[in-house]
Amino acid sequence: MSLPDRPDAWPPSRPAPGEEELRRLVAHLRHELRTSLTAVIGYSEDLLETLEGPEEIRAELKALRSAGAAVLSLVNERLGAESLRDLSASTLPRLVRDLGDACAEPASAIAPLCARLVAAAEGAGHYALIPTLCRIQAAGVMLNDLLAGYALDLLPHAPKLGGMPKAADPASEARLAEAPSAERGHLLLVDDNSVTRDVLRQWLVRQGHDVEEANGGDPALELLRMREFDLVLLDLVMPDRSGLEVLDVLRAEGRLGSASIIVISALDEFDGVVSALERGADDYVTKPFHMVLLRARIRMALELRRHRERERAYQGMLAEIRVVR
Repeated sequence: MSLPDRPDAWPPSRPAPGEEELRRLVAHLRHELRTSLTAVIGYSEDLLETLEGPEEIRAELKALRSAGAAVLSLVNERLGAESLRDLSASTLPRLVRDLGDACAEPASAIAPLCARLVAAAEGAGHYALIPTLCRIQAAGVMLNDLLAGYALDLLPHAPKLGGMPKAADPASEARLAEAPSAERGHLLLVDDNSVTRDVLRQWLVRQGHDVEEANGGDPALELLRMREFDLVLLDLVMPDRSGLEVLDVLRAEGRLGSASIIVISALDEFDGVVSALERGADDYVTKPFHMVLLRARIRMALELRRHRERERAYQGMLAEIRVVR
């Protein structure tokens, strides 16, 4: 993970946030990093507990767990209470950059470790390991996106428009948009608020995604019945049919799982988020959106969808093997 050169002072073009806002932003970053690391470390430990050989795979899993633990130690150290005692607008950019630099080596090791593990699992015939390894890989993608994204953006106190933050600056927006084609997708944006849809659509297109829109639950279902999407951004509260009702219909029609689904909610709709996750949604984002986090969650969701397709292929292969036997 290579971070671009940026000045250490708070960008003069934007007003510096107050102390409360600074601490909220740091708490947000710390929470999201720990969430990704919980997946990397937890899944690795679970595989180590259940896997009996081969030793090559166990050694790589231990290295993967160690990489996650190393990043977690740095996050706890650099974003802990003691380190944040003298936090200010002038010290925060350097703090975030130093964290990214310190985490670069162990964090960047996660993806190649996962790739080697998948290859080793295939070679050893341990196909059941691959779905979990894919989840670890997706969590590693999000981890690196968060570390690089926050450093790029310098945690700006950006103005909001329709719940969507403006880009920090043109250079930052351009860097965020430089994603390989494999990281882009065909997205369906479902929201009854035309302003939110317009702002989100413009931002998503700048990231390189192909975006279609639906202004409610019923139009969304019509589009999902007509063609395939990689990802659905689904608002929870809509007048014609709620996001929860859309999930119920998709489940009843056997369409749940064909596309990754991220539900969109306001901060006071947590019960709805829990219900959506129980109904099969993959993730959620809250309004107002944070650009770095939204990009990371979208990329992770697209990774998961590709891994699901791979998992289905392996399941089909295993089924054929059982028939032959």
